[in-house]
Amino acid sequence: MRLAHDDPRLRYRGAVSLQRGPGWTAPWRLPHPEAALYLPEGGLGRAAMPSGVRVGLRTDSTGLTCRYQADPAPKLNGPPEVARLDVLCEGRHSATVELQTHSGDAEFRVDGLPGRMAAVELWLPFYHQFRLCEVTLDAGAAVERDGGEGRPRWVHYGSSISQGRGAASPSRTWAALVARRTGWELTSLALGAACQLQPMTARLMRDLPADVLTVCVGINIQALGSHNRDSLASALVGFVRTVREGHPTTPFAVMSNIVAPEREEVPGPSGMTMRECRAHIRRAVELLRTHGDTNLHYIHGPKVFGPSCTGLLLEPEGLDRLHPAPAGHPVFAARFLAALRRAGCTPEALAGS
Repeated sequence: MRLAHDDPRLRYRGAVSLQRGPGWTAPWRLPHPEAALYLPEGGLGRAAMPSGVRVGLRTDSTGLTCRYQADPAPKLNGPPEVARLDVLCEGRHSATVELQTHSGDAEFRVDGLPGRMAAVELWLPFYHQFRLCEVTLDAGAAVERDGGEGRPRWVHYGSSISQGRGAASPSRTWAALVARRTGWELTSLALGAACQLQPMTARLMRDLPADVLTVCVGINIQALGSHNRDSLASALVGFVRTVREGHPTTPFAVMSNIVAPEREEVPGPSGMTMRECRAHIRRAVELLRTHGDTNLHYIHGPKVFGPSCTGLLLEPEGLDRLHPAPAGHPVFAARFLAALRRAGCTPEALAGS
């Protein structure tokens, strides 16, 4: 049984838009037709990397074959990223597949599915562009559209740290781990080198359905100099207020950047050190809370992933260390979720208030 890329029984969860091409579908994490308005300075390729996107279905097939196209990763500092795809069955990891990235048609086969009706998810690569062509199931297999309605919806905005850089595989990025542990329906707006409080992204967060909102901000601003001491707090206040137009009382957490050993005391292009950047982020959140936004919370990044975690960073000493390594993502996920719960920044906390 063959399911084409646009078969309505395949559900692209976590995608903001879908680009249809000749024989393929590419999930995007920005509105594809207007993507250039979100990133006019460039970097559109990151929005076509399906971090946090999963293709879901229900089937009693004992295996599946997936035909796809995947592109090479961009050039990155530190260890390269390997294109991988995870297959989960009823929320449990079944297989991790290493993908071919020559941009042409390729396929993989996964066996060992239970042979009874079960939810199957393909977690797509977080740092490679990907196009789904076809899914083939056992002859005569039953197939239904995946459910999932009613789960709390989580919209997250961040940098490459949140996009998943350094994770072991797509379902094991720190954001994916949080979503899987909580049952939240993740939509990730995390874009490497592009987390700079763009107004268009704030408008998108405003308009997306959400039961919990989070932002991890700081590293791109400090490293690229997109805001300075005088503009950062103002930009963050405006960003949050725009999101609040659509979500006036939704639990909302703003986390400053995790530890960045080479940047803590070294000024970036705009003159701010990482410590100064965090201070301005905290001040903006406190100012908004003072003006009545009591469901907005500040999370201090180094409390989640701080100096004691430098051994869990991806890049070796001597390089600019910014991203959790594979063993760091589970630590990040557990501490981030604990911080959200301590702050009462969860859908459950709002329902009980």
